[in-house]
Amino acid sequence: MALYKEKPRTTSGKIKRERESRKGICFNTGRTHFKKGITPWNKGKKGMPLTEKQKAQYERMRGKRKPKPDGFSEKMRLINPPLGRKQPKDGRNIHKKARVSRGEYVMIYKPEHPSSRKKAPDYGYVLEHRYIMEKHLGRPLKKKEVIHHIDGDKANNNIDNLVLCDNAREHNIIHTEMELFVEKLIKEKRVKYDREAKEFVFV
Repeated sequence: MALYKEKPRTTSGKIKRERESRKGICFNTGRTHFKKGITPWNKGKKGMPLTEKQKAQYERMRGKRKPKPDGFSEKMRLINPPLGRKQPKDGRNIHKKARVSRGEYVMIYKPEHPSSRKKAPDYGYVLEHRYIMEKHLGRPLKKKEVIHHIDGDKANNNIDNLVLCDNAREHNIIHTEMELFVEKLIKEKRVKYDREAKEFVFV
C-alpha cells in the first residue's frame, strides 16, 4: 500500500506549445493565436446587417418612432442647455442675508454686480469695502487695486476709514510705515507694551 497518493502526470507547457504549433496556432505575440499576416474576416466591416426579423423585433421593443414637434430642439436647449453653457444657479436666494461676515471682512449680497462671487457658498456676494469705494469713485475697481482700512478694523467700512492703493506693494508700504510709527512712539515713551494685557497702551 502506497503511503502517499501519486499526483496525475501533467503535460508541460513546452510540450503543449509543440502540439499546438502542429495545429497551426502561433504563440509568438502572447496576445493572439493568429499567425502574422492573416487578415481578420471582419476587417473594414462596421457591423453585421440586421435581418428583417431582427428589425421587426426591435420595433416592437422600442415602439414606433413619432416625429418631433416644431421647435422641439430650441425648447430643449432652453430647458437643458449644453454642457459648459449652464448659468450658475443659486437655490438659496430666499435665505440670503443682505450683509454677512466672512472672517474679519463684511460682504453684501449683490448678485447683479460683475465682481460678485460665482461659486458657493458666497455666490452673489461682494466685499463691502470695495463696493463702497466703487460707489465713491463712480467707477469699478481694478483687480490689482487694494483697499486699506486706516484703523485696522476690517468691518469699519466708512469711506473716511478707507484708502485706495494702486497695488499690493503700495498697501504693504502703508503697513510698514504704521509699524515704524508705532516704534517711534515707543522710543518717545508715549506708548508702552502691557505684558499682562499683551497689547500696546498709551502712557
